[in-house]
Amino acid sequence: MEGEWSILVESLAEALVPALSVKLRRAHYERILTIRAPSEKLIYLHLVKTQPQTFVSIRRSLGIGRMTVDRALKDLLGRRYVSQDDRYLYWVVEV
Repeated sequence: MEGEWSILVESLAEALVPALSVKLRRAHYERILTIRAPSEKLIYLHLVKTQPQTFVSIRRSLGIGRMTVDRALKDLLGRRYVSQDDRYLYWVVEV
């Protein structure tokens, strides 16, 4: 009986993953459309792919100036697209 449930769960997961992936990508795309500044878009996309990141790691990996990263992160935090945890790591807030 347990083997049958396992097979059922696996087949459901295989069917759901592609659909959920498309919805998640669409939700991120819709967020990106509301962001005006290119630096904010770049940082948001970078965090989607590589979260969590520190301020310095974002700055170094993208080669953007300190003030630009600071301004972009403040705007993303204000929109609640990004959050910062108690260890100063930046995460994308789930859509």
